[in-house]
Amino acid sequence: MGALITLVVAATVVSALWFVVDSTVRQEVPVERYAGVPLVVGTGGIAGAIPPELVATVDALPEVAATVPDLSFAANLSVRGVPVEVAGDQYPRPWGHGWSSARLTPFHIREGRPPRAENEVVVDARLAEAARIRIGDRVEVGVSGTVRRHEVVGVATTPTAWRHQSALFFEDGHAAKLTGRGSGTDALGVYPRPGTGVESLQAAVARVVQSHNAPGARTVRIASGADRSAEEGNIVPGGGFNTLWFLVWTTALVATGMVAAAMGLSVRRRGTEIAVLRAVGARPGQIRRLLLTEGMLFSVVATAVAVPLGMLLAPVIAARFRDFGTVNAAFEVSYHPLPMLWTFALTMAVAVLASLMAVRRALRIRPGDALGEAPAEGGRLGRGRLLTGLALLAMAAVLSLLQLRDLVDFGGPLGNLAVQFAGMILIVASVGLVAPWFVLLVGRLLRGGAARTSRAGGFLAVANVVFNHRRFAGAVGSLTLGVTLVGVIVSTQLFYDWRAAEQSARDVSADHVLKPPAVTGGLSEALRRRVQDHEDTSAAVGIRSLPLTVTAEGRPPVQGPLPPTTATVVTGDITRVLDLSVRGRPLGDLGKREVAISDSLAARDKTEVGSRLRVRFPGAAKDEVYMVATIYPDTPELTSALFSRAGFTAAHLSPEPYNAVYVRGADLGESAGPGSVVESLSKREYVWRKTQESAERNRVLPYLSVLIALFCLVAGVNSLCLALLDRRREFTGMRHIGMRRGQVMRMVCWESVLTVVPVLVLALAATAWTVLVHSASEPTGLANMLLFIPFDWLAPLGGGALLGTLAGSLLVVRAAIRNER
Repeated sequence: MGALITLVVAATVVSALWFVVDSTVRQEVPVERYAGVPLVVGTGGIAGAIPPELVATVDALPEVAATVPDLSFAANLSVRGVPVEVAGDQYPRPWGHGWSSARLTPFHIREGRPPRAENEVVVDARLAEAARIRIGDRVEVGVSGTVRRHEVVGVATTPTAWRHQSALFFEDGHAAKLTGRGSGTDALGVYPRPGTGVESLQAAVARVVQSHNAPGARTVRIASGADRSAEEGNIVPGGGFNTLWFLVWTTALVATGMVAAAMGLSVRRRGTEIAVLRAVGARPGQIRRLLLTEGMLFSVVATAVAVPLGMLLAPVIAARFRDFGTVNAAFEVSYHPLPMLWTFALTMAVAVLASLMAVRRALRIRPGDALGEAPAEGGRLGRGRLLTGLALLAMAAVLSLLQLRDLVDFGGPLGNLAVQFAGMILIVASVGLVAPWFVLLVGRLLRGGAARTSRAGGFLAVANVVFNHRRFAGAVGSLTLGVTLVGVIVSTQLFYDWRAAEQSARDVSADHVLKPPAVTGGLSEALRRRVQDHEDTSAAVGIRSLPLTVTAEGRPPVQGPLPPTTATVVTGDITRVLDLSVRGRPLGDLGKREVAISDSLAARDKTEVGSRLRVRFPGAAKDEVYMVATIYPDTPELTSALFSRAGFTAAHLSPEPYNAVYVRGADLGESAGPGSVVESLSKREYVWRKTQESAERNRVLPYLSVLIALFCLVAGVNSLCLALLDRRREFTGMRHIGMRRGQVMRMVCWESVLTVVPVLVLALAATAWTVLVHSASEPTGLANMLLFIPFDWLAPLGGGALLGTLAGSLLVVRAAIRNER
């Protein structure tokens, strides 16, 4: 039953994840925004990256009947000051477009008329219903940090389903003015001439688009059919497919170990039975078939129970993944037979593999053991496990020492990250292997104190833990692995979150940072100027990030895809708001055809101050040559390359809308003026926001470690309870020599405490070791070590493990001595 329970828990989680993975494969992401056009030229969401010359060239193709440019931008709608949200949308705010692009869906006017003036807007029917808007109502629309009042002149609807995004339509010139972008457009809908098929149209457009992509890059791309959904800027295909597969196989791997431990313990407790079978003539092959058949029966029963439970659990997991952004808002779990079959196959494989591990242990039992009344106890664990654990511990110590002393160059940031990850694996594995001996050592040290504290229960508990520590080894290893894994991974994540904030605190000299109201929004140049012109403001610097490709001039062309690079375009004197030590000229002195690059980019391309780089901006038809004027240290505030607004040569791209505006001087409340909806953060608040953003980007791995830890805790508690099941004779004997029922139960509770508490101490020590190695890499890290130890994560896990073992042990003992004679 213990092995079966462990297998059911494992199969339930595996089946739930497999239903989600299968649904990810099968899902058809709805095409909504571009449902009315057969072909879309897009850039995957790079604002304004399609230049006018590309639009004109595509429009002139003989296969093309018409082209429709599209602008998509975040437009925050409010009615009488209350923000409007539509349930089920990918983002909490609507998207704005020019009315001429309404035909791409297509939208048509249901009530009212199209917009013709700057202060007019058309809303889609879902949005109008959610906001209870009617023709003639006045609404507030916030774009790029500025709110403007508009009159609702029309309500638009579509002939197809419109479920996951909301739309506002403006007069075309007004839409372009609201975005503050250059002459480029975000996407281009292409309609074929009569008689031209989609494949012919796509081939013709592809020949034109090819020249606007750098060799090895695919910035401007063509989408038709279901691929159009990726260009809508809202609903995109789930990006977590690899993450989900990683979860499935990690869960299966951990389940194999946990089930093997449970079945191994079961076989050891059935030593007398197996010895009797061997004594009466059973051959090893018969014992092997017996245990393998049991494992197969386990898998059948476990799958029958786990698949329905997995179907109930899958929507809960999917909802969590939606919060993480691993799957999109349109994702829905579907139930097909294939995940059920794969769950059965995987459960069968886990059970058979665990049975094979147990068979090896069973065949070591000698037939002569049948002469005893119980299996031999008190055996020691093999030295191989201890030596392996110590060897891994030594390797982890060597890696830690090399990192602490910077004795070896591991190949830059990626190499250092790989070494840190390897060190974490070594620490977790080694601690899990040596944990039983640590529990043995603690038991020996506490023997005298436990005997004085509880003369019967405490003394016998310590004696059991010390003499029969092999009995507790499976549970100890599982508990240690789970708690240590969470401690190491979460502490590492906390350190990196803190480091991102620490770097920002060190590099940012601005008094305030203005951020857009939503992740899809931006800040306009008009807002930046309004802040800059305030009498109490000495500097207002706007930054925008955009992807591009960079290669060193004179170098051989790169084989394969070009490595991605992200650049920052700066408006204003960046030296007034960021404090960076640079090589070359100050960042504020960059001129035309000059670029500043980060240390990591300089190392990647082997460039120095004075070198020349070939830069291809998104949508551009040719490279631009820039001279490296400055090299600055890597910082979370800037990307790999930096351009000044004056030196930015991509005419179709605009340096705005800004991702942020750094301000020296007055707060936004005094300087931004009425109607602004931007978020103004003090430096301290901005640093805290950096920590939150880092944690948001890396949520999956900590929660994955918790999932594995829960597996381990279930398996550990299960192993401890299994170890008590065959001790009925022992408990009855204690009762016969005069021990009270309460003394027996206290003894079992002491055993649980003496097993679990050392495990928690060992896991905490491993976590502290990891934290020490990480903290030593930062100047002020050691002073903040306690901040990186995740007590709020470890305490519930440790408390749950202790309570689970206590409750399980008491239930087992109560059942064992209920009918003693």
